Amino acid sequence: MLTYHLAAAHAHAPAVVYVHGLGGSSSNWWLLMPQLTDAFDQWAFDLPGFGDSPPSPPHSVEAYTADVIAFLERFDQPVHLVGNSMGGLIDVLVAATRPDLVATLTLIAPAMPQRRLPSAARAMAFVALPTVGERLMAQVNGVSAEDQVQRLLRVMYADPASVDDEDLAVAVEERQRRMTQPHADAVLLEALRSIVGQYLLPAGRSAWRMAGRVVAPTLVMVGGHDMLVGAWSSRKWRRLLPRSRVVELASAGHVAMMERPDVVAENMRAFVAAAHDADIRRPLRGHAGEAGRGA
Repeated sequence: MLTYHLAAAHAHAPAVVYVHGLGGSSSNWWLLMPQLTDAFDQWAFDLPGFGDSPPSPPHSVEAYTADVIAFLERFDQPVHLVGNSMGGLIDVLVAATRPDLVATLTLIAPAMPQRRLPSAARAMAFVALPTVGERLMAQVNGVSAEDQVQRLLRVMYADPASVDDEDLAVAVEERQRRMTQPHADAVLLEALRSIVGQYLLPAGRSAWRMAGRVVAPTLVMVGGHDMLVGAWSSRKWRRLLPRSRVVELASAGHVAMMERPDVVAENMRAFVAAAHDADIRRPLRGHAGEAGRGA
């Protein structure tokens, strides 16, 4: 896995490891990471088949979970594990199966199975159908990288117009590079179908059952305008992990770490600081300010 490392400003800072979502890469964290260099030694990587990492089948939630565990085993101490979307789902499985590797868990719009799906999530499930996905991906590839990025922004962001020209140019360049990779579509569809497969697991093996086994202090952030993971999922997290901190970001979509990196950084700081308190096992109140409601 290709790794991006942003060293901390001081020695002995605790390590943070970021796991991106479906179709993403380590670049998804580049706006957030500079805001936390004073507090953390930060690591982000491209999962196999995404970003600049070569494919390494199978490209599934289970295989990626094993990849993340192998990466975390390199560290001398448990890390602060952070994940977005599919990366959040993977991190839940990692924290549940290897609690010795995880100091805290931060989930940003984790792609957990839901009965109630937002509109964009229903469309993604349709793309996962056999042969349908291949045909739709071929159609998408007939559209320019600029148009593809604009379409993605409308799904991922609460306010697509908030993306400045420089960040937009970087996204277009990355999309163009992705379009030249012969494995890109196959990897994305394989991973997407694996996520859908998580919805079909029996209750005893479900990701939610695994989440109930997580012992690490957990922060969950959901966007008020998330078209892939509905904000209503916050209620389930509060019931499942009453000692977690659940924050609804009223002005964010699916990728809050890109759209509102300042707010995500603020919440991460407060959460990790609280995790060091002796009374971490008591319910935590959400961080005040723009984040809105918390529990």
